[in-house]
Amino acid sequence: MTVDATAPALSRSRLDVGLTFKGAWNAFTADIVALIVGALIACLLSIVTIGILAGPLAAGLYSMAVGRIRDGRPARIGDVFSCMDRFWAFLWAGIVLVVLIGLASLTVIGGVLLATIWIYVFPFMVDRKMGLTDAMSASYHQVVDNGFWEHLALVVIVVAAGAVGNGWSAIFTTPFAIALIAAAYFVSGGREDLIEHPPTPPAPPAATWQVTAPAVPTASEAPTTADAPTVASPTAEEAPTAAAPSEENPTAET
Repeated sequence: MTVDATAPALSRSRLDVGLTFKGAWNAFTADIVALIVGALIACLLSIVTIGILAGPLAAGLYSMAVGRIRDGRPARIGDVFSCMDRFWAFLWAGIVLVVLIGLASLTVIGGVLLATIWIYVFPFMVDRKMGLTDAMSASYHQVVDNGFWEHLALVVIVVAAGAVGNGWSAIFTTPFAIALIAAAYFVSGGREDLIEHPPTPPAPPAATWQVTAPAVPTASEAPTTADAPTVASPTAEEAPTAAAPSEENPTAET
């Protein structure tokens, strides 16, 4: 009788929800101003552009959270535009996910299921520069292999927070949901050490210019009288003498 070495899905590592919330809270509080202002900009511009910029700007928010957790890089408000170089990829991703999940939501359960298995599409596209189809496949396998029910509970929490966050409270719930999904992406991907031992933020670049004071000579470097140049004084023979009136000079006519 042979023993199958393949571990069943139920015995595989599960998503640590508590560690996920810890990582999300640390990332959110570390860059709270940049995330809140960035989310506000993303929401306003998405409304103004009728959703055209929603995908690229959402990717920018994910880039802020992923950079903080993965590299310890402080987020800046301008990072919300950091994924504009892949504008069409994220625009297409946003359209496909909204349409498919929206149609599946007609059955309610179908929408929740698709939102669960594709929860990591944007993190995969941001972190590993994947295309849409590869990110959808990678997200499905990461969710199924690392605790589907835990991920389902996470999606329910995110959806509930979004429902409660209608109005001004969405300014806080939206960026926290982004940080929560980003933290779950690393925890379920086997990179819990990034949450337990966050990377050190990079040191600021050193100044390229410095003002140096002029060097002051020390006592040993000060010139001595022996080293001072000497000026030879003219001798008596070399000293100029007053020119005596020559006898050959004509006298003045009277």
